[in-house]
Amino acid sequence: MSTYRTAALLAAALLALGACGKGKDQAKAAYDVCLEAAKKDARIGKASFVPFEEAKVAGSTGEEEVRVNIPYEFEGKKALYQCIAQKQSDGTFKVVF
Repeated sequence: MSTYRTAALLAAALLALGACGKGKDQAKAAYDVCLEAAKKDARIGKASFVPFEEAKVAGSTGEEEVRVNIPYEFEGKKALYQCIAQKQSDGTFKVVF
């Protein structure tokens, strides 16, 4: 998939998330659950992760899944923690990837 097409799809997903009234709240909830998983990772748990406002949160493989990309710095190197959070029936999110 081309870079432009990927960017367009991500932009559309962000607009869709923003359009629904609770989009930002749901994006923050997905970010929080992914950040928690990242901090539990034995390899990078002590890294310095960016706050929600600097992370990339977008719709993913389905209506109930959100892709979260959290940049971080660890031991002088910058990298990206990627996660997919799935919305549960009670409204919370669970990391599925």
